[in-house]
Amino acid sequence: MYDDIYNLPKHIKDVQKNFENYCNIQSEFNDIDKIVILGMGGSAITGLFMKELYKNSIKIPIHVVQNYDIPNWINKKTLIIASSYSGNTEETLISCKKCIDKNAKNIIGFTTGGKLLKLLNDNNISDHIKLPIGLQPRAAIGYTFTMMINLFCKINLIEKSEIELIDKSINYLEKLNQIYSKSNEDNIAYKFSKIIYKKNPIIYTEDGLFNVIAYRFKSQLAENSKILSFNHFIPEMNHNEIEAFVKNVNDNFILVWIEDESINPKNYKRMKIVSKILDEKIKCQLHINIPIKEDNKILKCLSYINLVDWISYHSSILNQVDCNEIPNINLLKKSL
Repeated sequence: MYDDIYNLPKHIKDVQKNFENYCNIQSEFNDIDKIVILGMGGSAITGLFMKELYKNSIKIPIHVVQNYDIPNWINKKTLIIASSYSGNTEETLISCKKCIDKNAKNIIGFTTGGKLLKLLNDNNISDHIKLPIGLQPRAAIGYTFTMMINLFCKINLIEKSEIELIDKSINYLEKLNQIYSKSNEDNIAYKFSKIIYKKNPIIYTEDGLFNVIAYRFKSQLAENSKILSFNHFIPEMNHNEIEAFVKNVNDNFILVWIEDESINPKNYKRMKIVSKILDEKIKCQLHINIPIKEDNKILKCLSYINLVDWISYHSSILNQVDCNEIPNINLLKKSL
């Protein structure tokens, strides 16, 4: 896991250099009016990021399905991206089959192979992105994130300038890795992990892109660090969850705020006020902010992903757990 997190920039470089080698896209996909991304867990996170990154620039909606069922409005004009790293994810296989049964014609597989590739081949669907093998699905985000952006560009959903933003991000991420990978007090990822590894973090931020980062953080703490955490978003939590904080709130909770300067000023003000209100009711609060001067939304997104992944890694070491092992998930799959 250390190597996989450290190699995030390397994975991105590989895609930027060799995307056409991974890409088997023959169709044009000109006549689509919506996008549905099917996926679970580590295979869903890229879809969630794409939805938030491009909701204001792509003229058609992006919907992410993390379940067995699909929306009734899926039709021949819907672009379906079926994402399963292993190719054997039960929910994705079933939802993809339902899309095929509804005569959805624009389907792209995003996988290393498995039953998903067979399902597509059996239904004469050849368009797919072949992911490299040997990674945990959650550790493949450098590939899936970069490949999805390249795919969107290839089928003319976004401008080529987005690819350039990825290129401009690589050196910065390499420098961050030099800092975040070390177990010392000069490393903010390590310092944060020392604060939270025995706690149950409640992660708050703005709805939208940063809430997906918070969700990624929660998921990585669960799988890598075996830490139970929670996330909710501003402003919605101001209308309900804020009232759950009373004087006898559990001492094991810690509030974690993701406070980027690009957050809507009204929501940023709300976050500061809520933090102050809760200051007397919860003993510890942690504030995360990566100051990036460049106007590069992809760099910002990848930088936060990199940081929270390293926090989860260092927390796993401090908790003396193996971040590669997922016994509960494996037991559930075996039981199913």
